[in-house]
Amino acid sequence: MLENEGNAPGDWDLAEAAGRGDEAAFGALTERHQASVHRFIFRSVGEEETARDLTQEVFVRAWFALPKLSRKAKLTTWLFQVAVNICRDHAKSKGARQKRVTGSITQEEGEERQLAHAGATPDKILEQKEMERILDTEIRRLPSELLQPFLLGSVEGHPYKEVAVMLELSAKAVEVRVYRARKILMQRLGERPEIRVGKVGNSGGEPD
Repeated sequence: MLENEGNAPGDWDLAEAAGRGDEAAFGALTERHQASVHRFIFRSVGEEETARDLTQEVFVRAWFALPKLSRKAKLTTWLFQVAVNICRDHAKSKGARQKRVTGSITQEEGEERQLAHAGATPDKILEQKEMERILDTEIRRLPSELLQPFLLGSVEGHPYKEVAVMLELSAKAVEVRVYRARKILMQRLGERPEIRVGKVGNSGGEPD
């Protein structure tokens, strides 16, 4: 069964073509998912230049792996699993430095947020940007075992079952870690009620 939406080729159609050496198909696949992979990696490592390098490495690894890759439920599950492993390798490397850039956001996010600010007064725009900076900073301060489940499950909105595959955890463990991350953020931001840690992903309340 193809993943096509209208006339657009599905991820696996592009992946299988790329696996046969079709560079145009690989370019289309990269263009489709590069922004979300970069956003996840940036929020994991907290440094823009490093995030760009690691994002490039994800797609380099994907290019060499695609010829041997068998079709699975969703290509993005596998792709983000590659990204998770690369982030882990980076964290373990001697070159990892905890260069956390306060409040930086990706170009794509910046453009989206600027659109959201359209029509707002300059004071309101500055206030919103400051709230975003504070929230981004607190997200990056989460404990390492909570950060990636929260980013994948709550920020990127992947179903917990897919996140479980990416992180090699049970779906229940993912749910619990996302809940713990949200609770930490709400506690840290409790004195700033104007900043909401809303339900971004697919679970809100306390896990059973």
